[in-house]
Amino acid sequence: MERLARALLLAFVALAGSFALTAVDAAPAVGAARQHALVGISDPVITGSTPGLLEAVAPKWRAAGIDIASVTADWREIAPDKDATVAPPGFNGADPSSTLYDWANLDRVIAVLRSHRLEPLLTITGPGPLWSSGDQSRGSARYRPDADLFAAFAAAVSERYSAQVARYIIWTEPNTSERLRPQSFCSKGRCSPRSPEIYRKLFNAAATAIRRADSSAQVYAGALAARGMDGKDSDDPIRPIPWLRAFGCLGEGDTADRSSAACDGFEASAVDGLAFHPDQRATAPSKRLPSTFEVGITDTRRLTDVLDAAQLTGGLTNAADNSLPIDIYYDEWGYQTNPPDVYSGVSLAAQDRWLQQGAKIVYGQPRVKLLGQYLWRDQPVVDDGKGVDAYSGTQSGIYSFDGSPKPAAAHFSNPFWAYVPADGGSARLWGQVRPGAAHSVAIQRRIGRRSFRTIAEVQTDAEGYFSTSFEIRTAASYRYYWLAGSQARKRYSAAVALRPR
Repeated sequence: MERLARALLLAFVALAGSFALTAVDAAPAVGAARQHALVGISDPVITGSTPGLLEAVAPKWRAAGIDIASVTADWREIAPDKDATVAPPGFNGADPSSTLYDWANLDRVIAVLRSHRLEPLLTITGPGPLWSSGDQSRGSARYRPDADLFAAFAAAVSERYSAQVARYIIWTEPNTSERLRPQSFCSKGRCSPRSPEIYRKLFNAAATAIRRADSSAQVYAGALAARGMDGKDSDDPIRPIPWLRAFGCLGEGDTADRSSAACDGFEASAVDGLAFHPDQRATAPSKRLPSTFEVGITDTRRLTDVLDAAQLTGGLTNAADNSLPIDIYYDEWGYQTNPPDVYSGVSLAAQDRWLQQGAKIVYGQPRVKLLGQYLWRDQPVVDDGKGVDAYSGTQSGIYSFDGSPKPAAAHFSNPFWAYVPADGGSARLWGQVRPGAAHSVAIQRRIGRRSFRTIAEVQTDAEGYFSTSFEIRTAASYRYYWLAGSQARKRYSAAVALRPR
């Protein structure tokens, strides 16, 4: 364990050193591994079953600099007889060629993404058909799904798509009762987590099946929801930090604890990363969430601390190389906007500004390997009652449901963040040109009501990033532009106003 701890420490130091930026980054060597987070998109309506929708939007995703798109292999929708208590006679769930499986939509979605050079990130998730439940008499497929049956489905998925998909997430938000039950075992007013144990068995069985079909596949655990509550009922969602501790069987003082019922017969999970859905609760991405059991975009350390402790105590392993730390994949992140949601939404201007700041924050977190925007286009407002319920659905897109762009759409492909540090001596500027590649960027400044003037030209690195600084003596606004497309059209970032401290 001491040797592993030293190896992890050296890896952290090396990573931290490689991301300490004070000037324009040098471009990495050709063929070098990607250093910064992938740009992702998650929009289940667009990657759903509506014919022609993804075909129309996918070129826009690629043009906006998106690298990877989330796709779902929904067990319940693909498997046969979803409401039956027993599987069809003779059905072999591990056989992708079974005529009882319905792959048509997933085949189409993955083919469209690949044709537009968008990498699919495939989430294999339940709940499944009722016959996969550990107790069909309850009438809920979410109740203790059978790990062997799920592994058979995962085997069929990975065998069918092994030539087209390299990354998988196992399950969606297993710390919520919408996907997995029971969340906890409750007795005499006290509850202890149970979904981590159920999920651990699902993950281990499915990950083994996927790696058997494709030894090079990356398999991520989690896709945890950022929110939860103090459990008083067996179906109450569990906050992600205590859930993750239970998943890795961590006890007090970050020691291994296999004594609980949830860790009986414990088998450590070998993961290639942890997927997660950070949630800022309508606050700036720089603001830490008050509950240390929940995670926003700037609270990544809360996740990595638990992952490191679980790894050091044998509760989790890095499937690729257990001397290296486990990375994070933020596959869903965004801001609900007002309009249309007057209860939970932030202003359109705040969404625009905070999405750019969030990209900058993630850039400084070398263990975060994906930042996925959720959604591209708002879902329709569904009036389910009064108050908050009158604005159900999700309206975190950078386009409204009618297709009209929000301010964030103009800056999604060119995030820019500028600030003055505490010493007040210089303006620090950061940005990215998407799609990522080497670009020449013109930095412009405007003082007072004068016109913007170019004050410098910088080169981005091979992933489109730049970082630089300028002495600041008076209040000024900064922006950048680059020449885009074959016609060399100028594309401008947002302008950010700064003043000396």
